[in-house]
Amino acid sequence: MATITIPKKIEKELISVSKEVGLSREDLLLNAILYYFQVLGKRMELKKELEIWEKTSEIDLMKFEKKI
Repeated sequence: MATITIPKKIEKELISVSKEVGLSREDLLLNAILYYFQVLGKRMELKKELEIWEKTSEIDLMKFEKKI
């Protein structure tokens, strides 16, 4: 497993927040990463949906232009 270096300012905040919420540093990091993945997944789904709508709109516009 690779080791990452966390900047001191973030490490200090991480320790502070983990104490406040009653989680270990590792559990807090794991929860934060899992939450980020969940949010990122939703953004990716939205992006795909918007791309589908854009393609659909282009097709509909082309069909409309042919009718004119």
